[in-house]
Amino acid sequence: MRNDAGSGKLRVILSGACLVTASMLLLVLLVGAEPEPSLFHVPQRVVLSWTDDPARTQAVTWRTEKPVDGPRAQIAAMSGNPGLEKTAVVVQGLGGVIEVGAGEIAGHYEARFENLTPGTAYAYRVGDGVTWSPWYHFQTAAAQAEPFRFLYFGDAQNNIASLCSRVFQTAFRHAPDARFLLHAGDLVNDGYDDRAWGEWCAALGFISAWIPSMAVAGNHDWHQAPGTTQSPTGPMIDPLWRMHLALPLNGPEEAPNLEETTYYFDYQGVRIVCLDSNLYAHDKLDPRLLESISTRKEQWLRETLQSNPHPWTIVVHHHPIYSVGKDRDNSRLRDALLPIYDEYGVDLVLQGHDHYYARSHKLRGGEIVAADAPGTIYVVSVSGPKMYSLNRKFEYLMAVLRGETQMFQIIDVEPGRLAFKAYSVTGELVDAFELHRNASGETALKNLLPAE
Repeated sequence: MRNDAGSGKLRVILSGACLVTASMLLLVLLVGAEPEPSLFHVPQRVVLSWTDDPARTQAVTWRTEKPVDGPRAQIAAMSGNPGLEKTAVVVQGLGGVIEVGAGEIAGHYEARFENLTPGTAYAYRVGDGVTWSPWYHFQTAAAQAEPFRFLYFGDAQNNIASLCSRVFQTAFRHAPDARFLLHAGDLVNDGYDDRAWGEWCAALGFISAWIPSMAVAGNHDWHQAPGTTQSPTGPMIDPLWRMHLALPLNGPEEAPNLEETTYYFDYQGVRIVCLDSNLYAHDKLDPRLLESISTRKEQWLRETLQSNPHPWTIVVHHHPIYSVGKDRDNSRLRDALLPIYDEYGVDLVLQGHDHYYARSHKLRGGEIVAADAPGTIYVVSVSGPKMYSLNRKFEYLMAVLRGETQMFQIIDVEPGRLAFKAYSVTGELVDAFELHRNASGETALKNLLPAE
């Protein structure tokens, strides 16, 4: 795992070769035998992501029931030949442990694949050199703008293994060629609860080992374990977030509490900005600390949007700019971010939190604009089973509303067209629209449902 300063990545950091079980050492010394694969060392919770350029890097995290000696991964060019190990390159991993209760500990690991070839399929596996995972596959991004699709999910949060799992599975069936999964926060109900993370990984199953997961943190992901002491620099997300998700470290400088919760990545013609919105909803934070962190974040956001070399811009955060659930109104968030989105022409904002599906008309400055005028589309969605009633305060800004429905979204991106489709877990097409960009960089909205 990464041990970057201030990241709080692990409760205990281990070097890659410092842990050898007594029984394994005794066996080698007495009989000179190679250790046998162990059920306690079988890789679990394998989650693919990336920490850097998705065209040339990939990252993977995993877990074992008992800590292992020398975590590592193998990677090889995709081939139909089953002898992948013959051509595989070994990549050393970093590892650490976590307490899981009753005096027991489990191992968590991370490996990074670097210097990869853009637009290329690879096979990989993780383990310790003795006990291995199955071989999984992934494909790097192309080095230039090319058509692709990804999946967007709102809150999973509750009953993840029993009910949200069907959303992940149905989404995969509809878009098996999705290049990544984008989670808009509240992946789990309590970010410090290891069992909840186990449910999240179980619900995704093999999908998380084949398709990278990129995520922003929701308020439930930020829940602190009872008795946690707050850092002087502000709350820190529980280490379980970083143990399960290896995410970019290109967020605001001198803001350790935003590491791997605020970042961006570029993918084949689109810049996706992942923004931690929790500080704007944090009522108990020292106002001076809030202002300091918010100022750095907003300056970083402006710089990140201004430097975007791609035709499309998508922002993801948990709390909605225009809330449609319960009696909420995130006015502090809206006042801070809406002018920035308008100034830099953000095309699409993806959100969660409200446990409702809503998609706005094209908006600018809080007002509906013409389909061919500059403006932003705002979407709120939910994947899990927890549902809220409709908040009618911003109903007039919404083109589509749907409650009491588990949803997933497929987004297709190409240089001149962005197509959005929202489905219920039954496969019903609930919403569809397209954004078209002309040679001058202007976009026009075309609603596909309901029929124009």
